[in-house]
Amino acid sequence: MRRLLTLDSHNYTEDMPVFEKTAVKAIIRNEEGLIAMQQDGDEVYKIPGGGLEEGESLIDALEREVLEETGLVIVRESVTLIGEVLEMREDIHKKGVKYVAHSYFYYCDVEKETHETHMTASEIAKGFRPVWATVEDIINTNREKGKTLIADRDTAVMEMLKNKEI
Repeated sequence: MRRLLTLDSHNYTEDMPVFEKTAVKAIIRNEEGLIAMQQDGDEVYKIPGGGLEEGESLIDALEREVLEETGLVIVRESVTLIGEVLEMREDIHKKGVKYVAHSYFYYCDVEKETHETHMTASEIAKGFRPVWATVEDIINTNREKGKTLIADRDTAVMEMLKNKEI
């Protein structure tokens, strides 16, 4: 599998216990060339996707997360793996724990019909909503307003998309 990017904060030690997470992310482009995203109340963009639930396959998780966050239904036959982003840092929620995240990015087509979103309480509290945006708007807005590790990761992936590296 192709490693797209490694984001390593180097703020952990190798003797720390490890919390490892697997997540999936969807790059969905419509006929106008806009990208499906989630945007929070601060206008920062996030690529739709999230973590796997117990016993769930990568594609099942991708399908569920995209539907929950955007109301879009993935066409399973269109799903194509782009590659992995590996993140390593001290866990921001549990000091003294090394956080390792494997995020798998996929190109996906979606059905024309949309459905109601089913976001988490945390996403709702942050004002997330589904939007379509240009790659340039995503990059520029996240560079200006994005102050999170998620924004940094998603902006880097959008820059790779813009530069035709993926």
